[in-house]
Amino acid sequence: MRIAFAYHFNDKDWLGGRNYFASLFSAIHEVAPPSWQIVLVLGNKTVSSLPEEFPWLEVLRTPLMDRLAPAWFARQVTLRGFENDYLLSCYLSRHSIDLLSHSAYLGKRSSIRTLPWLYDFQFMHLPEYWTPKQIAWSTKRYHNACKHGDGIIVSSEDARQDLYTFAPGYQKPVYVMQFVSNPVDFSCLPSAQEIRTRYHLPERYFHLPNQFWSNKNHRLAIDALALLKQRGIHATIVCTGKPYDARMPQYFDELMAHCQAQGVDDRFRVLGVVPHTDLQGLMAHSAAVINPSRFEGWSTSVEEAKTLQKRLLLSDLAVHREQAPQNGRFFATDDAAALADHMAQTLAEPTPPVDEAAITASYQQRLRAFGQLYVDYVTQTMRVATAQAR
Repeated sequence: MRIAFAYHFNDKDWLGGRNYFASLFSAIHEVAPPSWQIVLVLGNKTVSSLPEEFPWLEVLRTPLMDRLAPAWFARQVTLRGFENDYLLSCYLSRHSIDLLSHSAYLGKRSSIRTLPWLYDFQFMHLPEYWTPKQIAWSTKRYHNACKHGDGIIVSSEDARQDLYTFAPGYQKPVYVMQFVSNPVDFSCLPSAQEIRTRYHLPERYFHLPNQFWSNKNHRLAIDALALLKQRGIHATIVCTGKPYDARMPQYFDELMAHCQAQGVDDRFRVLGVVPHTDLQGLMAHSAAVINPSRFEGWSTSVEEAKTLQKRLLLSDLAVHREQAPQNGRFFATDDAAALADHMAQTLAEPTPPVDEAAITASYQQRLRAFGQLYVDYVTQTMRVATAQAR
């Protein structure tokens, strides 16, 4: 069994996606049969640390995956004109690929099975954050995945319901895979003192580890800080993530202007993209992790916090309720006062110590369960495909 993953982006452009695949590859490696070979398909110019992190991966590089390369343009002709990724299908066939996982369709004439991953339906819920062209592209891609895929992978029960709303006549299998985070290497985890010294932080702070995309709703966190300041409560929010939204390039500057106008620019600390071990250290030693997002498919930052057994202050989304029912405190996406109340309550409580043994044991159990789900879904897909071929 040769299973390919086509990696369409650079790590830094979508850290959540990069971490998702790192988690999935770790899970597969834990439980997959020895006969399985995972193949990572990259562009010649794709920048990713995954091949180094997982040396057992077979890596293929092709200009078909390099955006704006002549080979990439040739792919787009067949994709747009014939709903068929003929060139990529031929390339994968030459390398004896049995199944393409987590990518879009290859076309009805391809002999390679496909399991597309529809990571979320944000364009359906928050169209105001998307251009008409982006909505049209995503809608067509999702419809083609439903039409040509051998099944669909989604990351939550909430997304499964969105799928049935998006494609009410869909009848193929829908596989829910609630992914887990990357592991914690405690030998490399910075201490609380190291983190505070390195980033000049107070003893207690909150961590908001989201990219600065407009739908992530950082403005609500700024407003909560301003309300706490009015109450005489000093709180600090430390933000990590890329400070840029390609859909709204002006968003970050406007957000920082709002922060200054609210008088909390000294309490809303933007660190940008930090090394992953530092991100885990910032999270591990925080008072709580905040995610005020207006929409999530299945939040990687919430999963990271769950792995570290952190308290979570979350926007009241159905998927957040599904993802963190035990250790979450919830607030409406427009209710800064409720978030401020949760922050004040958290600061009034001691921060639990990092329990390395409990974190490691829980993580290994969840990782293996995630990997076994994937193995079961792929096995079922190939079994059905074999039966149909007969």
